[in-house]
Amino acid sequence: MSDIVIRTMQKYGISFSRLMVIFFDEEAIYPDVEEIVLEWRSKFMSLGAKFYWFCLPIKHYNCCNKLENDESFICWEPGKESVWVRRMPKFAIRNHTLFRMGMSYQVFGEKIFKDIPQMVGLRMSESLQRRAAISVITKSSFVYPIYDWKDSDIWLYIQRTGLKIPVTYIYLYKVGVALNKLRISQFFSIDTIKTLPKVLEFYPNLYERILAREPNADLVMLYWDTDMFRSSKQDQKFGLEKGKNYTQMFKETMKKAAANPDDYPGYEIVKKLYAKTSEATSEKTFQKMYQVLVAGDPKKRSYRIICGDIYRDTQIRDGIIKPKK
Repeated sequence: MSDIVIRTMQKYGISFSRLMVIFFDEEAIYPDVEEIVLEWRSKFMSLGAKFYWFCLPIKHYNCCNKLENDESFICWEPGKESVWVRRMPKFAIRNHTLFRMGMSYQVFGEKIFKDIPQMVGLRMSESLQRRAAISVITKSSFVYPIYDWKDSDIWLYIQRTGLKIPVTYIYLYKVGVALNKLRISQFFSIDTIKTLPKVLEFYPNLYERILAREPNADLVMLYWDTDMFRSSKQDQKFGLEKGKNYTQMFKETMKKAAANPDDYPGYEIVKKLYAKTSEATSEKTFQKMYQVLVAGDPKKRSYRIICGDIYRDTQIRDGIIKPKK
């Protein structure tokens, strides 16, 4: 997307002084990813664009801490400088007047860029959740230039333009990760932890730094796909419980969660979803809401798809669309 933006602005003579590029540095990233971002920073700034490299104590979901009360990872956490996975770049933005310790980058982004059109490289083919999230958008300040690109379109563009990519993608492919499953994010996310043990073969000095930062990483890399941690197997159990009245279960559990919110990871986000429901909201949608309520939704992926489900339930009731068979 960045390459397309640069080529388009150059073709039509658009001043790069109008462009701001944002990178949220998650601290626990592969060294070649940092190298690539440094190159793009240099490229954008040489053209006259602003480049904001944020190193803020942003809160992420941490699947390594499933056995503890706090399933979070704070990037660049103050007081833990001695065990940071990487050194913070000297030019990085370390604080902001609107940022508060432990904010997510989504919440912070909404505060500082709420009146500015934003371009995002999100694609529908990446996941069913993203397809559902984009498909229901009717009006948005976000622009998705490559929303309909398939994986093959991405790799063909890279091949034809000779774009340099993080070599970690190649390492992931070499250890057996399918092309449509290639993901790079901070090390302690559920998407990354499953491939981290194999990829560490290519980064011999990285493992020690990861364990120093998150001692539980050693355990989760061995047992990430068991019921000890939230996994695809665990999620499937919600779909196996047939014949249950999830509408009633959800409402009863919400009352319990209101009295003890700390016991329900998804309570705050589900409150917003509950406010959007109506008599048209289906049993299946309440089932998804119940799952989020008890299991959480750290990346708001389920939140976006459930918003679409609630909207779709209303359209089905009003006869605008037909239900799936």
